[in-house]
Amino acid sequence: MSLISIVYIVLTAIMLIMIIRKKEVMIMGVAAILIIGLIYTKNPANALIVLCSAVTSGMSEILPIYIGISLIVSMTFALKKTGADRYISVVFNYLPKKHGAAYLTIGLFMMVVSFMIWPSPAVALLGALLLPAAIKAGLPPVYAASAMSLFGYGVALSGDFLIQGVPAIVAKSTGVSCGELMSYLVPLWAVMSVVTITAAFVQFIADKKNGKAAATAQVSQEKIDYPCGSRSRKLIIVATFFIFLIGIIAMIAMDIKGDDATALISGIALVCTCVAGILAYPKAEAAERVLDFIVDGFRYAMKVFAPAIVIIGFFSMGNSEISAQVLGEDSPGCIPEIVSFIMDNISVPKPLLPVLLTVIGFIYSIDGSGFAGLMVIGDIARSFGLGTEGSTLLAALGQLVIIWVGGGTLIPWSMIPVSSVCGVDPYELAKKNIKPVLIGFAATVAAAIVILCVKCV
Repeated sequence: MSLISIVYIVLTAIMLIMIIRKKEVMIMGVAAILIIGLIYTKNPANALIVLCSAVTSGMSEILPIYIGISLIVSMTFALKKTGADRYISVVFNYLPKKHGAAYLTIGLFMMVVSFMIWPSPAVALLGALLLPAAIKAGLPPVYAASAMSLFGYGVALSGDFLIQGVPAIVAKSTGVSCGELMSYLVPLWAVMSVVTITAAFVQFIADKKNGKAAATAQVSQEKIDYPCGSRSRKLIIVATFFIFLIGIIAMIAMDIKGDDATALISGIALVCTCVAGILAYPKAEAAERVLDFIVDGFRYAMKVFAPAIVIIGFFSMGNSEISAQVLGEDSPGCIPEIVSFIMDNISVPKPLLPVLLTVIGFIYSIDGSGFAGLMVIGDIARSFGLGTEGSTLLAALGQLVIIWVGGGTLIPWSMIPVSSVCGVDPYELAKKNIKPVLIGFAATVAAAIVILCVKCV
């Protein structure tokens, strides 16, 4: 293993410890990139160029999400400042408030929509339409964010049974059909989903009883001077609802999913922001107010995204493709090299191979992309020589690990879309999720070991 990969492991460990201990890692991230750049280029000036390139790479990784969230937040500001957001809370007026009903409701909505159009557009959609109502109903924002990440980026994306983009990649790398992969994926997915969500819900109820999940303040009913009357505010909400409804129908009818669906939701949000400004303000003032909403949205999103750009830049350098862009064409991919070293030098009994694969899946997920390891996890599973059934089982487990860890439930910089929509710290959100997800992993790995011993060993 090369020196640069060894240094990458050490720096990664230091940063993860700092994150767990809730220490600010921005300066450490800058230092880590400079160290990697200096070791590889052996030139201080080039190391500084690497630093800028890594930051640019980190921004390019999140740019589409950043723009989408900015436009969603701009619309939220428009609805709030015009007073139209008050009418959204009626959505939750008829739901029971006891025993975490709002928590489960926002989570289940997130799961269903994520199955159809993937989590990122689902976050944008629910963040715009249902999240304000859930928070006004008393659901703390960090728990709303936790529910959305666990149900959407965890349960829905790790299975991806409707779109089947994720299992298709894994099945191809394993050399089996999606149907064959599903026969092992479904039981493991069921264990992971049920155990994790149950643990998260129990944690939420316990925190609520202990006063750690205090409800947010209810919306004040005092008179506030809004730029328009109640008729205009109601018209804004009706227009917003129908514009989003048309967008959802278009997504279903035109089979728009994934990144395109996120872009569609973001475009709708921008249109709704303009509509709110036009309906709420005089013609001479509307354009200026809409611009203010958009500027405020981008400013808010940048406050959330900026601290993560350097961190994303560093961890992305472990990916072979991004490492080539930042360091140069001949640079090693630290993560693949580390995984190869583990596989070549660490031998474990066959019944414990699910544990080893879980560790490998975590390493591949540390950059927070959620997809970087999917294309190779099947090849890794096949390399253990367990035959078709054994490799398919391990590949299914690898899919769950990679998505749950890097897809948006554990790695803080992978949860920025949810945290920014909900207005919470991604590191605090990761702290809320870590216990339930680790409990889910323990149960799932145990189930994989049992299946492996019964069928394949």
